[in-house]
Amino acid sequence: MEVNQIYNRDSYDFIKEMPDNSVDLIYVDVPYLYKSGGAGKSEFGQRLQKRKNQLNNLKIRDGFDYKEFAKQSLRVVKKVNIMIWCSKDQIHDLLNEYMKTPNIVYDILTWNKLNPAPMTNNRWLSDIEYCLHFKEKGVLMSQGYHLKSKWHTSTINKKDKDDFNHPTIKPLDLVKRHIEHTTQEGDIVADFFLGSGTTAVAAKELGRKYIGVEIDKEYYEIAKNRLNGITANGQTSIFTDFEGSE
Repeated sequence: MEVNQIYNRDSYDFIKEMPDNSVDLIYVDVPYLYKSGGAGKSEFGQRLQKRKNQLNNLKIRDGFDYKEFAKQSLRVVKKVNIMIWCSKDQIHDLLNEYMKTPNIVYDILTWNKLNPAPMTNNRWLSDIEYCLHFKEKGVLMSQGYHLKSKWHTSTINKKDKDDFNHPTIKPLDLVKRHIEHTTQEGDIVADFFLGSGTTAVAAKELGRKYIGVEIDKEYYEIAKNRLNGITANGQTSIFTDFEGSE
């Protein structure tokens, strides 16, 4: 498996073929879990159901195996250095799997949205997304006060969603900050749920090597074009100064 490449494959098959101790950081945005059940007929309920349907149609909700992914991800990292975006309902299961390994510490990082959808219907706003960082003691972290904050505040990145056609895309500047803090130049960053390619773009901009895996053919093509400076709509993006790469 070559670095600075992305692959249109099933992540579980791919990761099993990877050698032990082969990457420096795993950075993934896993398929989110949304609780089943009726959403109701209110305006809020209809918006929530539309969101669930959109994610289900894109196969973003299904197919995440906590135990198998934890086993394989712990095997392929040189030292445990794994960052996982997840829903609130997945935090418990992820902690259960990863914290079985000795000498691991974890932090919960957040993206705090200034303009979340107004889905208030007797519940808190959905204005926070969660990222778990599992780290083995001794992993070298890049220095710089500006890199160390556990939270990031911004508006919803609607332009990125429009440009790269992915409903759960994360802000590039936030992903870059996470990768810069947890790796060194030349390190290998792997993302097994690549989506529209944010992790690969961030790694490339920072002088890191990357390996990306995306099972959905449409998103694989979007990510490949994005690395070559082209948006999902065929427009030239800000990354045109990059060398061409898959």
